[in-house]
Amino acid sequence: MTKPLVILSILLNVTTFSILLLLINTNRFTCIPELVETKEATNSINTENLKNDDNTKYMNSKFDKVYNEYVKKHDRTITKLLDPSNNSSELPKVVVVRPDMHAGFGNRLPGIICGFLYSLISDRLFFIDGYSNFEKYFEKDFDHNWDTVSYLYKESSAKDLHIRDEVNDFTLVARGNFSSEEINSYDILRVYTIDYICAPLSSNPYYKEWFNKIIPDYRIFTTVSLTLLKLHPDLKSQVEDHANKFRDYNIGIHLREKKSPEGTKSWMVPIEHYYEAVRMLMLEVKNKNVSIFVAADNTDGRNKLVNLLNEEFKSNNIYHDNNNSVKIFHSEDNMDLENPVMWVNRGTEVGALIDLKLLGLCDDLVITYASSFGLLAAGWSHKASRQRGLFVINPIKKNWTENLQVVDKIWMWGAISSEPCMYMSKLLIKNEDEETVRTFKSNPLWIHYSQCHFPIEPRTKN
Repeated sequence: MTKPLVILSILLNVTTFSILLLLINTNRFTCIPELVETKEATNSINTENLKNDDNTKYMNSKFDKVYNEYVKKHDRTITKLLDPSNNSSELPKVVVVRPDMHAGFGNRLPGIICGFLYSLISDRLFFIDGYSNFEKYFEKDFDHNWDTVSYLYKESSAKDLHIRDEVNDFTLVARGNFSSEEINSYDILRVYTIDYICAPLSSNPYYKEWFNKIIPDYRIFTTVSLTLLKLHPDLKSQVEDHANKFRDYNIGIHLREKKSPEGTKSWMVPIEHYYEAVRMLMLEVKNKNVSIFVAADNTDGRNKLVNLLNEEFKSNNIYHDNNNSVKIFHSEDNMDLENPVMWVNRGTEVGALIDLKLLGLCDDLVITYASSFGLLAAGWSHKASRQRGLFVINPIKKNWTENLQVVDKIWMWGAISSEPCMYMSKLLIKNEDEETVRTFKSNPLWIHYSQCHFPIEPRTKN
C-alpha cells in the first residue's frame, strides 16, 4: 500500500471512531435528562394525587361523553321551555329528587346520584328539590333547581319511585322498563330516599348492556359522583391545603360514636379497635413517610384516638425498625357544635365535606359500620379504583344491650368494593318476588350492598 493510501486509511478510521464516540456520548447525555424529567414528572404527579381531583380522578371518558351530551340537552330544553315566545303546552318529562336535608351527606348524596341515573336511562330531565344552597358547596354544570320550572308542573301526573322506607318500586328498578307505556304516562318520577337505593339498576336486563358499555367495572357511584358532585372551588382549595400534609402512604379513619338507637351509647365501639386496625395496617409498611388522618363525630373521641396513635408511634420500635415516619392530623372542625340543619350530626357542613374528601384521598380507610359517611368518602373519590376496599369496624349485635367493651363482640372486615351500601337491599331480598331477588343477585356486588350497613333485620313490608 502506498503512503498516501495508508494515511487516508488512518484518517478514515480515526474519523469513524470519532463519529461513533460522539454518537455514543450524545445518546448517553440525551438519556440522562429524559430520566430526570421522568422522575420529576412522577414526583409532580404524586404531589397532584394528594391535592387535585381534576387531574387524578378515576377517569371514564365514555361516561364523560354521556354527561356532556346530557348537559347540552338540559340547557337547550330549559332555554326553550322558559322562552316567553314558546307556545307549546307539552312539558319535558322529569325526575325530581328531594334529599332529606336533615340527614348527613352520607344519606343525602346517594339519592341524588340515583335520581340522575334514572334520568339518563329514561331520557328525562333531572332536578333537585329543596337543596337551595347547593351551589354554595358544589359546582353546577346545569340548572337542576326544581324551583326554576316547578310552577309549570302543578297539574302534572307523578309517580313516587321511592319514599324513604315506605315506598320503593324495587321491581321497576331491578327488572322494569323506565320507557314503558305505564311509566311514560307520568310526567314526574319522584325520588325521596336516604339510601343508595338504585344499586339493583345495573342488573336490570333493559339497562345491563348500557352499564357494561359505559361503566363496566361497577364503580357506578364513583363515576357519576365525581362528575355531578364537584366541590366548589373555595372548598376544593381548603381540601388541597389539608392534603399538603399527606405523605407517601395515608390511612384515613372515620370514627362514629354518636349514632346509637334511642339516644343510648350501647352501640359505641371502643376507640381502641380503630387504633388496633391501624397497628395491623402499619405492620406491612416499610420505608415510608406515613400520614394518618382522623375524622370523627365528636371532639373528645377524636382527641382520644389521636393521643393513642401518637403514643403508639412514639414508643413502639416496630415502626422505627421498619424505617417509617408517622404524622397524625385532623381538620379543625369543631365537632361539639350543634348543627341546626343536620339534627343528629354535629359540626359544620363545610367541615363534613372537607373530611369526606380528605378521607377519600387516603390509600386505606378504617370506618365505622353502618355509618354511610365513611362509605360515601370511599366511593366519592378517584381512589375508589384501589385494589382493596375499605376496612370496617363492625359490632356483632343480637340486641342493643350487649356490652361492646368485650372484644369478641367486634369484627373488623375488609369490604370488596368502595361503592356505598344499600341497606334497603335487605328488605328487597326478604320481601320482593323471586324474579326480582334473582335479578338483583345477578349483580356481582349484591353481597357487598346488602351486608355492609345496619346490623338488624329489616321490618316486613306492609
